[in-house]
Amino acid sequence: MDETVKNGLSRRDLIKAGLALVGGTALTGMSSIEAKAAKDIRIMMAGGSWKDWVSKVFAEPFAKDNKVELVWKLGLSQEPIVMAQQRRPQWDLIHTGQTRAGQLGAMGLYLPWTEDTVPNLGKIHPSFRYEHLAGKCHTPYGLCVNTKQIKRPITSWTDMWDPEFKGRVAFPAWGWIGDEVFHAINIAFGGTSDNIEPGVEKFKELFAKNNCRIINNVEHTRQLLEAQEIVLCPYFGARTEQAAAAGAPVEFVIPKEGGLSWIWNTAIIANRPQDSIDLSRKFVGSTLDAEKQIEFARFTGYPPTNMEAMKNLPPDLKKLELSDEQVELLGKLQRQADYMTMFAYRDQYAERWNKEIIAAK
Repeated sequence: MDETVKNGLSRRDLIKAGLALVGGTALTGMSSIEAKAAKDIRIMMAGGSWKDWVSKVFAEPFAKDNKVELVWKLGLSQEPIVMAQQRRPQWDLIHTGQTRAGQLGAMGLYLPWTEDTVPNLGKIHPSFRYEHLAGKCHTPYGLCVNTKQIKRPITSWTDMWDPEFKGRVAFPAWGWIGDEVFHAINIAFGGTSDNIEPGVEKFKELFAKNNCRIINNVEHTRQLLEAQEIVLCPYFGARTEQAAAAGAPVEFVIPKEGGLSWIWNTAIIANRPQDSIDLSRKFVGSTLDAEKQIEFARFTGYPPTNMEAMKNLPPDLKKLELSDEQVELLGKLQRQADYMTMFAYRDQYAERWNKEIIAAK
């Protein structure tokens, strides 16, 4: 995208604006931790089963092999801490997806990933590599379809607007993942990250005319799917499989315009001591190993990103295999987004969503 994104704002302006968000926040000294930085690896991420899986497959074996201690900080939305500690960061790694990694990476808060510094990076499929992150797995995301109540083929995001599904279609809450899904579908309708008019107009129609419902998280979505209160909604591929295994008559479809795929891993926080950075690079390199990714896939139900692992899935994981065409479709819309524009105008976009779409329903 052009260096000037909107109203004369340059990327440098956007970066300064992002850093200004943390103005006035006290910086916490960590001299004692820095002195022993190479002896531990400090990771920020959400808790729950995902943290347990990451720890079991990647972190605990790495800590044992390298004789270092694991230090965790658990919780959601920890990016403000990274911003506040930009000069003297206390943490080495933060679990994230490609959107947030791109935004904070552009602000200089995360380090780039390069093949000469991150082991195994060259083995990762290009679709799952970004400047500041490469996935240890990816999460196919498209449409979840009730095959019992919907008899015709579902092939497009536009199928959500079919009057036949009035009151039985749903969309994720903005504060969950709805913002990113909205931006992707806005692009499918001809919009851009700094022109959301096509998406706003279409979603006004979806909520006002088709009585679209809001789904708040994966568990809420699954409950509605299993109760067959909703018959069509954006959802994760693995979560669709879980709902099907629980008895819901559902299948996963990648829309012809392109699906989404969040690329999950731990971004490397900048401005740490060099020995800590070296250790972090070694750790993230271990998450790109084919055998470890296959082990992780057994826990999560999400496909690996290592090309060797993708092509040699064992029999019990063959259901995760994707064609080259499907891989290309996943993330197609996200790759057309400009993350810094989304970041700069996120408050304005959220306000428009709430006032023009949700409140006007």
